[in-house]
Amino acid sequence: MSPNRIAVACDAARRRRAIADFEEWSLIVGHHDRQTAEIDRTDDLVLSKELARREVVLELAQALHVTERTIWAIVFESRTLRERTPAVWEAFRAGDLDAARVSAIADCAERLQTRAAWTMLEHSAPEYAATHTVSELRSWLRRLRARLEPEETKTETVKAVEDRRVSITHNDDGTSWLNALLPTGVAIAVGARLRKAAKALPSIDPETDEKDRRTRDQKMADLLAHWLTCSEGTATDIRAEIAISIAATDLIGLTDGPGLTLDGEPVGSEWVRELAQSEHAVLRRLVLDPIGQVLDTTVLSYRPPQSLRQALRWRDGTCRVAGCRAPVHETDQDHAIDYDSGGDTSASNLRCLCRKHHNMKSHGHLDDRYLDPPRRYVERYLPCPPIVTVIDMVDPARLIA
Repeated sequence: MSPNRIAVACDAARRRRAIADFEEWSLIVGHHDRQTAEIDRTDDLVLSKELARREVVLELAQALHVTERTIWAIVFESRTLRERTPAVWEAFRAGDLDAARVSAIADCAERLQTRAAWTMLEHSAPEYAATHTVSELRSWLRRLRARLEPEETKTETVKAVEDRRVSITHNDDGTSWLNALLPTGVAIAVGARLRKAAKALPSIDPETDEKDRRTRDQKMADLLAHWLTCSEGTATDIRAEIAISIAATDLIGLTDGPGLTLDGEPVGSEWVRELAQSEHAVLRRLVLDPIGQVLDTTVLSYRPPQSLRQALRWRDGTCRVAGCRAPVHETDQDHAIDYDSGGDTSASNLRCLCRKHHNMKSHGHLDDRYLDPPRRYVERYLPCPPIVTVIDMVDPARLIA
């Protein structure tokens, strides 16, 4: 079967699954609404009515072999979508979006406070959701909300940080999960330091002269355990490094949009300003073209220099394969046209690919149709068709000036 026929068949299967999701949600919501309307028309006590509503949810949960929490979530999310973003509900009905995607959009709609923000979400989310993974969609929704309602997002973050904690969950096989709820920026910094420290470990054990066969993940776990349990030997010369982009106007406080990590996660502008004032901060200017892409740089060598590598990481953010969220610092710089075949070492001919997808490309099993275009630092949100509002993550005109 040709790639085009496969794509058409898969899209048809995806649409049937999405329509089946909608039919299930409609069944749940329709039955729940009818039964609760009958309950509300009775003269029973308030408590009796509430218990009767719970019975309706229990009946649905047992019939579908799911939890009552799942039924309640579907009921509330359906109500949110129909009241605040009806176009998203219609896209769900048509099979353009499945349950996982509309659930993510409903969660964002519930958090947004203003009608203008709901309208922006309603007319922007379906197009993005239909062409991206659920993980990418959730990240995009976080960026959208941070841009549309920065004050509300900041307040929510402050409240969430108050709940920071560490917990331990024991497994049945002699291992346990060590979980820490931290501010996003701190978590990114911790991960960055662990990765750099693991990479810096010698490949040959100096005490045994044997090759270190641990994976990177195993090294990171061992380092974390050592740092937390040993009072000696925990000092390193490795500092945590995090990369954040932010519009110049947001950085100086004229506007209050979020900063963005390399993989597109929003972080508060106040925290970015605080980092920028640190003596260890390194500020780099990203020069963009009018549509938000990092401008091209060309060198005459096979290996891209560090400056070009950094520009490529900013441009791509993650592995360029659509749906792959491999962090950019774990990717290789791949030549689209092989260097031996005349391809140059330039941003236009280089792209970040994780090792798995790089190997597939090297052996002829990764066509360009599987790749996303380069990341743009301009995201377009539709307040209402056919008007288009462009929100600049970085203002090219002010950066070039």
